[in-house]
Amino acid sequence: MTLQNDIAQSLANELKNHIDKEIMDGFMTDILVEEGWIKTKINPAFTGSIAPEIDWYVQTAEWIHINAKGDYKLLKGQWLFKDPRDATMFILRWS
Repeated sequence: MTLQNDIAQSLANELKNHIDKEIMDGFMTDILVEEGWIKTKINPAFTGSIAPEIDWYVQTAEWIHINAKGDYKLLKGQWLFKDPRDATMFILRWS
């Protein structure tokens, strides 16, 4: 195998993994919402905020870890909460 083939194969694998993750995250989001989880729809990357995106994820993850009482997940850039009270508190704090 040549270096070009190695690079092409590596890029193809990376793209495949990214597409697989997007599809699986979409399925998981749909399933959780159907089960009653709350999707918060708050993310500065989607609202045009100038805040650095990585800082927002770090700050919100820390806040959620300390304050959430129920389960939570980050899928497709959105926080989802099993407990509606956690979702409400998150929305009040971060919107």
